[in-house]
Amino acid sequence: MGLIDTSTLLAVADRAAYQYGQLQAACAVIQAEGNGYYFDLASATEDPDVEIPLDSVYHSVDDDLLVGFMVKWGTQLPNVIGAMNAHFNRTDGTGAPLQAGGWDGYLTSNNERVSYYFSQLFFNTQGFYMLANNVFSESVDQFARLQVTTGPVLTFTDGVNYGTGSSLNPANGTFYAATQLKVVVTTMGATQLDVRMAVKDISNNLAIIDVTIPGGSLPGTVIPVGTSANRFLDVTAAIFKPAGSTGTVGDDVKVLNLKERQIAL
Repeated sequence: MGLIDTSTLLAVADRAAYQYGQLQAACAVIQAEGNGYYFDLASATEDPDVEIPLDSVYHSVDDDLLVGFMVKWGTQLPNVIGAMNAHFNRTDGTGAPLQAGGWDGYLTSNNERVSYYFSQLFFNTQGFYMLANNVFSESVDQFARLQVTTGPVLTFTDGVNYGTGSSLNPANGTFYAATQLKVVVTTMGATQLDVRMAVKDISNNLAIIDVTIPGGSLPGTVIPVGTSANRFLDVTAAIFKPAGSTGTVGDDVKVLNLKERQIAL
C-alpha cells in the first residue's frame, strides 16, 4: 500500500485552505450590519405582534451566518479531511496504519506545514485542533519594530510571538509553527544598517541572527532574514551588529513573518 506523496497532499491541503479562506471572507461580508441585523430590524418595530414570532428566530439566523457552520453543514469540504484520514488508516500490510497520527502525524514526519485556514477547516470538521507546529500563519504578524534614534540608538519594540514550540500547542490562532522572518522597510536613509537580533528558534532556544538593510532602500523593500531553514518563534531583542554600520537616525523597519507559501486552487 502506497502512502500519498507530499506534493499531492500539500496541493490538496492548499486547495481546501484557499476555498475555506474565500468562504470566510464571504461570510465576513454577508455578516456586516448594513441596514440592520434581522433581530434589530424586528425588535425596532416595538410591535409585539412582530417581535414575539420573529425575534428569537431572527437572532438565531444572525448568529448562524458563520463560516464553520456553513462549511460543515453546507459543503462537502469536510470530506477532504475524512477521505484522507481513511487513506492514512489503511493497513500497510502488517496491521499498522499507513500513517500513524493522521494529518498531524504525516506533517510532523515529513517536516511540512499547512495553512491556518486548513487547520480551521480541520477543527470545524473534526472538533479538535491540529498541532500548532504543523500550521503556518496566514496573517501579517509583526514580531518587532526597529528604529534608529538619536545617539545613535537602536530602539526595539517587541511584537507577537508564536509560543514555545511545544509539540502539544494547539493551532488555535495563538500558537503557530516557527517561521522565517523578513525585514520590511518603512523609512531608510542612505547608510547601510547592520542589525543583530536575539531570537527563539524552533525549539524555543535563544539564538542570534544578523541582517543587513542596504542604505537607500525604498519603503516596502523586503529583506529575508536568513534562509527558509532559519525559522523562529520570537524576536526578543535587537542591537547594532558589532563593528557594523549603524544606519541613519530616522531609519524605521519592521520584522514580520515570511509566509511559508502562498495557498492557491
